Amino acid sequence: MWLSQQVIAAQNRKTAAQVAEVTGAAVMQGENEYRSIPLLGPWGIAYLPPNAAKTVVVGTGSGNACIGAVTEEKGIAPGELLLFSSGGASIYLKNSGEIVINGQVFAARKED
Repeated sequence: MWLSQQVIAAQNRKTAAQVAEVTGAAVMQGENEYRSIPLLGPWGIAYLPPNAAKTVVVGTGSGNACIGAVTEEKGIAPGELLLFSSGGASIYLKNSGEIVINGQVFAARKED
């Protein structure tokens, strides 16, 4: 009895999070197929991962949600931020105070 309860409990456990691949507009495929799930991110940032992007899907009290995408190493330093699109546009906030927009460097303001 105890053993069968343990087997049933193990079968019913859900993975806390899983990686799913984007296969179409708002469609992700992992252990399951996810359609029209919310894409969560910081307030003020809207995004739609491109096809073949690896995303992280978690279960919530209101259903499943995508909490972001897995990105490749971009060579940025700790504390820096790189915002980029699949079309090549980018905004890079550097620790030096410089801002690089699509390759154009804007110098940091000098403090008075």
